[in-house]
Amino acid sequence: MPADEAEEEEAETDPAEDEPQDSQGVGAGIWEVGADIEAGTYVTTPPGDGAFDGCYVARLSGFSGEFEDIIANANIDGGGRGRITIDESDTGVEFTGDCTWQLAGEDNLADPGAEVGRGVWEVGTEVEPGTYVTQAEEDGAFDGCYVARLSGFSAEFEDIIANENIDGGAQGRITIDESDTGVEFSGECVWTLQ
Repeated sequence: MPADEAEEEEAETDPAEDEPQDSQGVGAGIWEVGADIEAGTYVTTPPGDGAFDGCYVARLSGFSGEFEDIIANANIDGGGRGRITIDESDTGVEFTGDCTWQLAGEDNLADPGAEVGRGVWEVGTEVEPGTYVTQAEEDGAFDGCYVARLSGFSAEFEDIIANENIDGGAQGRITIDESDTGVEFSGECVWTLQ
């Protein structure tokens, strides 16, 4: 067999080429948990901050493509911080958009400081416990914000400890407890630690 054909055949059969590299991150696709991607908490930051720069994630119980396969899902706004915990019992996970998802660890913690914008943040490492306030800039129907205190990052409804919608033009206030696992901020509001 000529050398070029041997190299081509080797490239086609090398299983490492087909597997996502968790250390470098996992991109768009539908991945099998335990085979293609390991269970754990993953983080991402979309590369842009425009309306069409966001990403999507769904934890899956199967690969039929039917709605019933979705265990939980979330949209990550452009410029926001995404975080999802994939459970060992999940069959798969779907990522769409230009986001690269990496296992959460000390090397990819974000430090938003005393002012925090949209995203899902880990309390104690990325966001300090305490009382945060915001002022929604505009007073239009779509100018409001949302905040949720979280007990986990599964994207399931049960993770929400408490949540609040802040109308456009209104002031918002939330106290994040040190026992909270995380907090989610969405919309254009900037939250400031008091």
